[in-house]
Amino acid sequence: MRFIVFFSILGAALAAIVGMYFLWKPVFPKDKRWLFTLVWFGLPLLLLGLSFFRDQVPVKLQMWVANFLMIWLLSVLIAGVFTFLFFLLSFLPGISGKGAAESIPSRRTFLQQVGIVAALLPFSTMWYGILRTSSDFNIQRHRLKFAGLPKAFYGLKILQISDIHTGSVWSKTVLEKAVQHIREEAPDLVVFTGDLVNNETKEAEPFVDILSQISAPMGVFSILGNHDYGDYKAWDSPEEKQKNFDAMLNLHRRLGWTLLLNEHRVFEREGQRLVLAGVENWGAKLHFKRYGKLGKAMEGVLPEDFAVLLSHDPSHWEAEVQSMAPQAKLTLSGHTHGFQFGVEIPGFKWSPAQYVYKQWAGLYGDSNSMLYVNRGTGCIGYSGRVGIRPEITVLELQKA
Repeated sequence: MRFIVFFSILGAALAAIVGMYFLWKPVFPKDKRWLFTLVWFGLPLLLLGLSFFRDQVPVKLQMWVANFLMIWLLSVLIAGVFTFLFFLLSFLPGISGKGAAESIPSRRTFLQQVGIVAALLPFSTMWYGILRTSSDFNIQRHRLKFAGLPKAFYGLKILQISDIHTGSVWSKTVLEKAVQHIREEAPDLVVFTGDLVNNETKEAEPFVDILSQISAPMGVFSILGNHDYGDYKAWDSPEEKQKNFDAMLNLHRRLGWTLLLNEHRVFEREGQRLVLAGVENWGAKLHFKRYGKLGKAMEGVLPEDFAVLLSHDPSHWEAEVQSMAPQAKLTLSGHTHGFQFGVEIPGFKWSPAQYVYKQWAGLYGDSNSMLYVNRGTGCIGYSGRVGIRPEITVLELQKA
C-alpha cells in the first residue's frame, strides 16, 4: 500500500512538472525559452544531485536545498491539479464555446493564470511558514488538577519544550527568542521531551551557548527522542555511531541538563515526595526502535507516589504507561509536531497527524492519568509551520 501511494504521488508530481512546463513555456519570448527550460529542470536536478552528496554538503545548505525542493514540488503539484480541473471545467456548457471566448481571452491563457495563482499560494505560504511562523512561539498555559497531588507541590510550575531539532534551525535568533520566553516564565522545573537533533549530535553544537542558558530552581531534565540515537544516518562503522551517541550524552551534561535514561529522581518538600521519571524512546506505531524500559524507570517508585513521566512518543501512554505505571499521573510527550500543518481555532482542531496518532497535540485523559503532547518547539523536514505554531508549554499543578 505504501508503495502504491508513493508511486502515485511521484507519478502525479512528474506529470505536473512536465504539464506545467509546456503550459508556462509559451509565456516567455521565444529567445528566452531556453533559459526557462534550463531553470525549470536544471535547478531542481542540481539541488537533487546535491542531496546525494550529503556528507560533503554543509548541514545548513542541505536544509535549504530540501526546503526549496519540497516547496517547489508541492507548488507545481498543486498548480497542476488545479489547472487540470479547470481544463476539464472549460469544456462544460457555458464555459467553453462563444461564451468562453468573450469572458476568457483563450483557454491557454486562462489555464496559465489559474496555474500561476495556484502555485503562488502554497509557495508564499510555506516560505512564510519558515521565515515567520517557525519563530512565532505559542505559549500554551494549562492548570492541571489532581486529587493525589502532595500539598507541598501545589502550584508547581513545569515548563515543557520538545523536538527542538537543531539541524533544522535556520537562525540562532529563533532559539534565542525561545530561550527568552522560557526565562521570562520563571518555571520551577524545565523538562525537554526529546529530539534535540535530526541525525547527528554535531548539529546542536552551534546552539550550546544558547540552550545552556535555560535553568530552573528544581533543574532542567531531559530525555531522548527517536532522532537522538543516530539511527537515521548511514555511519561508516558501529564505532562511529556509538561515538555520536556518547557525544549526545555528553552534550546534555554540557547544557546542564539532567538526562533521564530509564530512571527517575525524587523531590522532597515538607516530608512529601514528587517523582520525575524519564524513559528512552518507546513508540507503539510506525516501527520506531524501542529503547524505553518503563519498569526500570519506575523501579523503586512507591505505590502512593505522585509521578510525572517524560516519554517522547505519545503512543506510549495508552500502550504501556496507564497499565504499568499507575503512579504516573501526568505524562509529557512530543514527537508528533502536530504535523507542522493544520488548523487550530477555538472549538476546532485538525491536522493530518490525527490520522496516525490518537493523541497528537494538547491535553488528554483525566485527573487519574493525564497526557500532554507538546506540538514541538522546532521543525523537522520542512523548516517551517503552517497553522500549527511552535510550542512552549507551561503547566501549573493544582489540587482537584
